Amino acid sequence: MIMLQIDGHGCVYSIDSEGTLYMTPISESNSIRLDDWVEVESVDELDDKVINEIQEQLITLEKANGTYFQNA
Repeated sequence: MIMLQIDGHGCVYSIDSEGTLYMTPISESNSIRLDDWVEVESVDELDDKVINEIQEQLITLEKANGTYFQNA
């Protein structure tokens, strides 16, 4: 599982093998709970752009890792 942390977001992002974007919060002790992932949903157009960029970065990394499978 590849995880991506974006400065100032307070969470870590990851995707499943089909590209669904998930996030889990970073605690005050700077740790994450691997059993606390929730699907990311956008709130506005600016948010959509940021979410799409994060998702594309993760898809690129997962493809390079051989763990991303596009639907036919």
